[in-house]
Amino acid sequence: MHLKDTTTGEIMKALAGLLHDVGGTSSLALNLVALTTEDEREQVEQAASEAAQEHPYRLILVIPRDTDAAEPRIDAEVTLGERLGAAEAIILRLDGPAKEHLTSIVLPMLAPDVPVVTWWLLDPVRYGLEQELRTFADRRITYSARATDPVESLYRRSRTYVAGDTDICWTRITLWRSLIASAFDGVSAEVQGIDIKADREDPSARLMAAWLHNRLGVAPKVVDTDVERNSEHLPAIASVAFTMANGETMEVERKADGETVLRQAGMPKRRQLLQGRTLGQLLAEELRHIDPDTAYRRVLDTFRANHEPEAES
Repeated sequence: MHLKDTTTGEIMKALAGLLHDVGGTSSLALNLVALTTEDEREQVEQAASEAAQEHPYRLILVIPRDTDAAEPRIDAEVTLGERLGAAEAIILRLDGPAKEHLTSIVLPMLAPDVPVVTWWLLDPVRYGLEQELRTFADRRITYSARATDPVESLYRRSRTYVAGDTDICWTRITLWRSLIASAFDGVSAEVQGIDIKADREDPSARLMAAWLHNRLGVAPKVVDTDVERNSEHLPAIASVAFTMANGETMEVERKADGETVLRQAGMPKRRQLLQGRTLGQLLAEELRHIDPDTAYRRVLDTFRANHEPEAES
């Protein structure tokens, strides 16, 4: 159902009518409020549809449109199921000053008594939306890789972190972290040095370095290198190599085809396929955890401490 130059009241009346037609209120796990651009709307809808298979939710998809318009205007699309799967969906296109009142527009649309997750797929600084939607959300998901300056965006988050914040760039390294942690099973020697070959401008690579520093007490040396990726959602990390105090070495290297090889002294090579996950799979992983991610907070603290001298230079 499409509504032109509409109001919050008319939008909610349309949603209530659709729900009545199918026999009442659906069972929702949460509210998901996502901010994106028109160019990326289709990709975001696909990701939301995929994640909704695990987490039925009310999706409120916000698209700032003509930001220079003199008059505020809201156009909306209200759907139930259809292309967005197991989700109630309200797609908002905002013109002019309407985006300045985004929080007050969205609040009446939230399903009651379930958590609220906000998801920034655009650069909030560019659109003047950095503080919008933060106050009432139980969990806030950014995607620093989509920002104009990805590393600086991550740094801003580290300085303004509040419980419930997380980032898709952190989710992207879940499989890397699991693989490295399993490689240390049975390793008793202390780590003396860590070398990471990665794209230094990829926030996931920076978070990987901070995670290793936080866990092992050794600051990794990051060697800037071009990294071939078969998915934009795969972290730009080519390899992580460890030198132990006893002189032994261990390395995890990812090939262009996604095959990951673990080389460890005294052990045969271990191979594993580490393909990039879809945006929907990454979102679904984050939506499994509504509680604050304390590991992410600690890693952000380490990242900030490592980044500040660089930022001041």
